[in-house]
Order: sequence, then C-alpha cells, then structure tokens
Amino acid sequence: MFKKIINFLFRYRAKKYLSETPRERRFVSYEKAKTILLLFESEFTEKNPNIRKMISQMQQDGKKVSAWGFIDKKEVATSILPDFRILHHKQTDFFQKPLISYINELEDLEFDLLIDLSVHEILPLQYIAMYAKASCKTGIRKNDLQIYDFVLDVDVLPTTPPEGTEPEENPIDENYLFEQIIFYLKSIQTND
Repeated sequence: MFKKIINFLFRYRAKKYLSETPRERRFVSYEKAKTILLLFESEFTEKNPNIRKMISQMQQDGKKVSAWGFIDKKEVATSILPDFRILHHKQTDFFQKPLISYINELEDLEFDLLIDLSVHEILPLQYIAMYAKASCKTGIRKNDLQIYDFVLDVDVLPTTPPEGTEPEENPIDENYLFEQIIFYLKSIQTND
C-alpha cells in the first residue's frame, strides 16, 4: 500500500515537472558526446567493477563521465566524489526523492548524454534522470513517462516476483544495456 502511494506521488511529480519544464531534446551520437552522466544500480558490496570498467572505457574514448548510483542500504562505505557517487536511503526523503542538495547540484551541471543502466524502476534514479540537464537521455522503458529521449524497449522482469516464488535470473543486466545503448548511439547517423 505504501509503495503504491510513493509510486503515485512520483508519477504525479514527474508528469507535472515534465509538462512544466521545457527541455531542448536532441539526439547526441556517442561520437559527439563529450560529457556523460551514467546512472546505475549499485551492487551490495559497492565495488561495481563492471560500472568502473564502462567508465574507464568511455574515458579512454575522450568522454568526461560522472556516475551516480543508488544502493538499497541505509549507509554506504564508498566516499562521495564529484564524478562517482552512490546514494542511499539517508540521502533521499521519505518518498525516495533525492535530497534538495543533490537536485540543486544536478541543476548546476550539464551533460550531452545521460545513460541510465538501471534495469528496475528505482525511484531515486528516476528522479535524477528526470532532473538532470542532458541534451539526450537514454535508458530502458520502465513506465509510460517521457523521461528518456531514446528508449530501448526490452523485456524486463517485474521488479518483484510473485509471492512464494523465486526470482528468475534476468538475462538483461547493465553490461547488456551498456553494449546495446552504445551500439545504437554509434550506429545512428544524424545530419546535424
């Protein structure tokens, strides 16, 4: 019941924000992107070797990458750095919206490209994706909101399995999403 209220409030806030906040959307190819905001679900140990490898790969391609993750814990051991941070429950309000200091920080930053590698609908990351100033936002379809400009529509398992059943292994992970998104961003040709 409470989760439904939180989701309802997020959808209400998102629809209002997206309708009232004009944004110049444009497709940005991987080649033309200079600054990238990478959103991800942090693993429990907070080491995130796959994410760090992706960041390194993009930096070798000459991109300036900022990575923001979220972990479903009350405390994190990873230090908050300007270009790599993992948010947790104490950095969100009661309704899972990141604290105003993080929203204000996002408003001061601009990115060419936002890549959301989260597989599940994690509201703090959805808020960050919505509030981030990026020319092109990409991720997978998690709901019917128009947060992303370039959407991969993949079959994602429900966020919670039916009661009494074991969760199935999800073949779609951040590595798969990263490969697919980068493939399309490199493949699509524009005339701008």
